[in-house]
Amino acid sequence: MNASHDMRGKTVFVTGGSGGLGKAISKELARRGAHVSIFSRRPMPLKEAREEIMATCQNTDQDINAIAIDMADASKVDEAFRSQPRIADILYCVAGGNHAENGFLADITAKEIESCMNNNYYTAAYAAKSMLDIWINDDGEKPNYAHHRTRKIVFINSAAAFLGLPGSIAYTPAKCAVRALADTLRMEVLRYCGPESTYSIHCAFPADFISPGFVLEQQTKTPLTKHMQGTDLPLNKLEAKFPSSDKVASLIIAAVDRGDFIICEDSLAASVLFTNMLGPSPKRGWGIVDALLSPIVGCIVWPYLRWRWESMTRSDGEEFRRSR
Repeated sequence: MNASHDMRGKTVFVTGGSGGLGKAISKELARRGAHVSIFSRRPMPLKEAREEIMATCQNTDQDINAIAIDMADASKVDEAFRSQPRIADILYCVAGGNHAENGFLADITAKEIESCMNNNYYTAAYAAKSMLDIWINDDGEKPNYAHHRTRKIVFINSAAAFLGLPGSIAYTPAKCAVRALADTLRMEVLRYCGPESTYSIHCAFPADFISPGFVLEQQTKTPLTKHMQGTDLPLNKLEAKFPSSDKVASLIIAAVDRGDFIICEDSLAASVLFTNMLGPSPKRGWGIVDALLSPIVGCIVWPYLRWRWESMTRSDGEEFRRSR
């Protein structure tokens, strides 16, 4: 095994680890030798996921723990993290999704807006807050200059943070908030890097991929949203069109290994859209491609997409008015 991929002796926490991308990430890291603790709300899927993850372990010495918890409850998250037998070296914030809150603003409820923010933003913010508090306290109580530690937080965001598609009006703002959290925390953690530990933040923006969550989302998306996304197809055709959770997990982990902050490895479209949405994020690589593509995307790609999507939305509105 490549030394940079060896996770033996490392501990990883994965929120949303009971299924989909969270489970795929957990299995890959366990395969590399890591101790893994997964967190999710549903006890039965957690139990099943733990068994799957254990089957991928390198050896019997690896600890695989499963904790049923509401990640949108800050005090419970902190209690759960502090009760683990080991302090994590890496935190993957994967919990989230948009299973029940799809719809136009006029059609969804205020409670669904709140729920979507809880499931996507607060689950990430509370996990990151707890983990950072634990790490900073650990650095102060047990300074060990002979064994420098590398500590990472990986936010699994969504390409939705680069778009504003009708029908995803609860989900997109929550994902924009996660990106802002990652951008800000990337700078804040520089305050804590020292002889004891180095801290790094990473943010992945996967586009559509096949997972149980994706299948659920398809059931509640508006026809307009599906049309814009190109997901208005039978499931077997979508499976041929989009990557699997395992594929996306491998690409994200490889990018974290390289030290990338912005991760759009699974989708050329998401990668291109990011070039016009840089904000405070550092440019990727040497920044040449991002710098060259940014004016092209801003002057050609986005005007075309706006025109196309606005036309589709007006047509959808005409059908809505005729049906009333």
